[in-house]
Amino acid sequence: MIYRPRIASDALSQPGIRAVLLLLAIVSLYSIYGSLYFYRDPLSIFFSEKHGFDRFYSATRQAEADEFLDAIIANPDSTKWHLGKAGPSPQICAVFITVGRDIAGRQYIDSAVGSFLANMSRAERETTHLKLFFADVPNPDRQHKSYAKFTAADIVDEIFTYNSTLPPQQKEAKIRELALFAKDRTNKHALERKTVFDYAYALDRCVETTDAPYIALFEGDILLADGWAAKTLKNLQIVEQMMKDPRRRDPEKGEIAPGRPNTWLYLRLFNQERSFGWSGGPGFRSNNVHIISIAVAVPLLLVLLMARRQLPRHLARHLDGWTLLVICGIAVPLFIWLFYASGKAALLGSPRGVREEWFGCCNQALVYNRAHSKGLADYMMAASRRESPGRSDMLPKQFAWDHGLARISAYPMLAQHAGRVSAIDTSNDEAKRVWSMAFEDFKPYRLADEHIRDVRELFGNEVAEEMRRQRSMGHV
Repeated sequence: MIYRPRIASDALSQPGIRAVLLLLAIVSLYSIYGSLYFYRDPLSIFFSEKHGFDRFYSATRQAEADEFLDAIIANPDSTKWHLGKAGPSPQICAVFITVGRDIAGRQYIDSAVGSFLANMSRAERETTHLKLFFADVPNPDRQHKSYAKFTAADIVDEIFTYNSTLPPQQKEAKIRELALFAKDRTNKHALERKTVFDYAYALDRCVETTDAPYIALFEGDILLADGWAAKTLKNLQIVEQMMKDPRRRDPEKGEIAPGRPNTWLYLRLFNQERSFGWSGGPGFRSNNVHIISIAVAVPLLLVLLMARRQLPRHLARHLDGWTLLVICGIAVPLFIWLFYASGKAALLGSPRGVREEWFGCCNQALVYNRAHSKGLADYMMAASRRESPGRSDMLPKQFAWDHGLARISAYPMLAQHAGRVSAIDTSNDEAKRVWSMAFEDFKPYRLADEHIRDVRELFGNEVAEEMRRQRSMGHV
């Protein structure tokens, strides 16, 4: 007997071999697609360390913000004439908390304030009371490179420091204590005590000095999207309508399921994709992929076996045992695993809208309900006196749980974390990972159109047309 090796045509005549080749082709094409479109999702197997944090819209927005701020510094009177300052009854008291950072060029707060004001209409500016909190101790005027710049420009409603606002009888001792906390960079809990107190102090400052129903606390290293103020005011109207649902009930500790509380603590303007990925990670046994695979493969196998019996012989031969093994034993679990491993944010994204969410990372940009702000400020100040106070982004969540308050997010997110050099104990590598992939997908022309539309709905046609005219002249 002479052995004759199979040639390629013989192999390709086998249904099982063709099924394997087809599967390899599909997976290869999907891998190429994933590497092109899913590389920015940090929870995706296609995530790229090199390009995952590439800047798209944030680069455009920072250029706008910096150009606007430069114009303000060069001619502050012109900016005041176009924008003015907050009116007597602002809707939002917004505070940027900033400390000086050892970086070349601009301080992050410059771009942050520029993005707050750039493209804003006068009507929006009148509804927002803007404060800058230079939280450096003991001498913010010397420790923060931007302090003198903003003080001279006089474009915000208040600039305050611990030196300017602490009661005289407490000032010296408190500043000395905070300076010790900030100085000891190796003591994580000491830094937490400083940042928690900073946050509480900024929140309390808005409560004590304005009657604004909403208080926005912003970290000094963010960028705000074009139209953020009008969009946030509209989202807050939606929140208030949500809370009027008669099915909602008075708050109780721990009762924070969506649709349950009739009052809320904060509206989130920033979130990172790492916070709402699949809970199990990319492993095959994660997210119960093995169980789902069995649940899908067994019924599919039965359907294919029944179909094979009904099909003509020349078609049924393509569903031989090897083909069924490839489909149900390899392709099904592989596709289900790829669905989860590709990343939830990359595949599904976050639908637009305002909704309750009890997850979410960080406190870069949160808008608080004034009704609970004083209580939260007191709660965080009390925490700052403990040796281990907790983190400033976790304490509001715990406060919401303890008091049964809803936590709400507005999508798309209107803020981006632009800081690469951390002001606390976070490593610079971790700091860059606090990042919104979706923010980079904004298109400037669409945001501009939405901004004018939102202004029209909030303030009327006259304001919107004036804003359009100003844009055409390059003033906003």
